[in-house]
Amino acid sequence: MFGVNSTVADISVPTPVPNPATRDPGRRVRSGGTSGDRHPHHAQTAPAICANRVAHWAYGEGLRAGATVALLVRDLGQAEAMRLGLARLGIRVVAIDGSRRGEALADSLALSAATLVIADTVLAEAYAGVMGRLASYPSVWWNGPGADFASLDLALDEQD
Repeated sequence: MFGVNSTVADISVPTPVPNPATRDPGRRVRSGGTSGDRHPHHAQTAPAICANRVAHWAYGEGLRAGATVALLVRDLGQAEAMRLGLARLGIRVVAIDGSRRGEALADSLALSAATLVIADTVLAEAYAGVMGRLASYPSVWWNGPGADFASLDLALDEQD
């Protein structure tokens, strides 16, 4: 009708990809995710952060509605979980671009008026470039492996 000719036969049906384990039941999976792992990047990503734990941690740290926290975090999934947890308490969250250095990063932090910064440990060098450029410095909590003190990961793990 009206020059449109469509049939169900025109729609291609995707063929299912067989599971490697069902093709060869005697095959053993090697550790390290090298055989049959379709998403190898999952093994290298940072551990998941729970928004509820972030909210409990922030409340325990004395953060209340109206406070501002700056996030200097590269992993967008972790940043979103932190933002959701902090927002539950009415805390203002400002995401800071981790690729900025020196004066640009200092200006971003100054404009945010943050009372606390959550920074990735891999961005410690960039954060160190801010030293000597601000009138007052917010408290810093480090996110990720390698933090010897003020580690957000360890604080969240202790909440069990």
